[in-house]
Amino acid sequence: MNIRLPYKPTHSVEWLEKHLSENYYKKSYDRFMWWRSYTTKKTPLTNRHPLRDRILNGDFDYGSFKYEAELVEHRMNEKYKELHNDSGRYVQETSLDRARRKRLLEDYEKDEAKKLEELKKAFTTYRWRLTRNQYDEEVLNFDGDELIDFYFYIEEKYSK
Repeated sequence: MNIRLPYKPTHSVEWLEKHLSENYYKKSYDRFMWWRSYTTKKTPLTNRHPLRDRILNGDFDYGSFKYEAELVEHRMNEKYKELHNDSGRYVQETSLDRARRKRLLEDYEKDEAKKLEELKKAFTTYRWRLTRNQYDEEVLNFDGDELIDFYFYIEEKYSK
């Protein structure tokens, strides 16, 4: 029997669990942030550290929120397989998971926006003193995949 699942997570459960265990600590329960299960292993560097060091430290990498939300989606898909004939029970049993997923995705959006703004600020106030328009133009025209490659590209182009 072929069931259409409500969620389509990008990564497998095994990959997610491995990635989260390698890069993040499992948090104990926190009643004020109950939806979060992981915290980063690396302490972010301050703005006083060189931009290159902050990039290499992973300060601008993805947070755990998106990956945690995918784990919740897998859990909800499993519950859907069990309860696809009883939609009322499915809704009841996944209410906490849906709330957790919603909050994790909200945290992900906020975290990514904050990191992108910090990155733009870092590139425009660092020794190259790019304008915001120059930064936007360079980001759009850059062909690489890694942030450190972008850093070296800007360093080469604007350090003259």
